[in-house]
Amino acid sequence: MANINVGKRAAHGRSVKAALQDILNDPAVMPNADCPDLLVSVSRVEFGKTVAEIYLDVHARWRRPLDPGSEPPHDRYMREARGRGEDTYIDFDEVFYFPQITELVARELQRRLGLLYTPVVRRLSDLGKSASREHPGRPECE
Repeated sequence: MANINVGKRAAHGRSVKAALQDILNDPAVMPNADCPDLLVSVSRVEFGKTVAEIYLDVHARWRRPLDPGSEPPHDRYMREARGRGEDTYIDFDEVFYFPQITELVARELQRRLGLLYTPVVRRLSDLGKSASREHPGRPECE
């Protein structure tokens, strides 16, 4: 007999994946300077012990080819950051290292899906790390 919760988690996982992909591609939500230039794909969503723990694997690619001879994106982002009086910009790769940004994503996911709880969003590679802390003999997965 199949476990009904497996089917429920799979359906929830599909809706979470679609919503996260929309959130990560929404420049009105994401505060990183790359958003207008990058297309983000959520390739995998997994849940922790509960569906409130969401682990995802994401990849980003340029929305359009870079023109030869044009200003490199890093240089443009740094120029724009300095224009705002900031020393740097937040790159997409750094999004999951800043708790305030992952919390923003989690709150937006809660709002868009009408969840009663605010989920915890982490990188999929962190799933193996938390499991190895719970089971010290198990090697970390990366």
